[in-house]
Amino acid sequence: MIEVKSQRAKKLLENPRFESKEHLPHMRKFPGERPAVSMAIDWDQKNVKNLSYYGELADHEKVLIESMAGLVVNKTLSIFQTLTFKECEAFLRDRNSELAIAGLDGEVEAQFKKLFSWVGSWPVFEPPKEYRFAAQAGGFRKLKVADKIIEIRAFLNSPQIVQLFEGSQRPQLVDIDDLTVYLEAPYQTAQERGLFEELHTLGVRTFGEESLNFIPDA
Repeated sequence: MIEVKSQRAKKLLENPRFESKEHLPHMRKFPGERPAVSMAIDWDQKNVKNLSYYGELADHEKVLIESMAGLVVNKTLSIFQTLTFKECEAFLRDRNSELAIAGLDGEVEAQFKKLFSWVGSWPVFEPPKEYRFAAQAGGFRKLKVADKIIEIRAFLNSPQIVQLFEGSQRPQLVDIDDLTVYLEAPYQTAQERGLFEELHTLGVRTFGEESLNFIPDA
């Protein structure tokens, strides 16, 4: 049986600092079975300004995520490359010699290592920059794949697109095949599908290419 023991951890259960009261539109759901959590990161340039989470969590999962958030806020995302499960548990201790959570096993540690790796792989967004496609001979369709990637990424980072997806998960380029652009983007609700269609319309207009096709990557 896993038991939260330290007073520091119990106070976080009573007054969690990073827990959201609802699932926010721009949250991502952790693909692992446990912990059953969705998370979002707010950026300050390349640093983690805030980390929020929401989910059906056991007490020990909640305090470990609170600990993780406390350790990474105001640091670069690369901290997840070195963050350890032991650090998170130790952060919750009242004294170094006393465990904050009793009964933790290797399975819980493995779950949180996967969580660290997952969050650490999120893209770090550059500040938005104005974008205008400088059409060359033959237009977008004649560009090399590497150049298409550069142009699409710049388009996705333009203030117009950032504002369009404000409060939601920003689309990320997955792949380009000729005039088909595959994007990681929210596409579950009617509102999300509407945003994606507007993104597609803006893409066609920006690149002057009626056959340009945006596909949400599953």
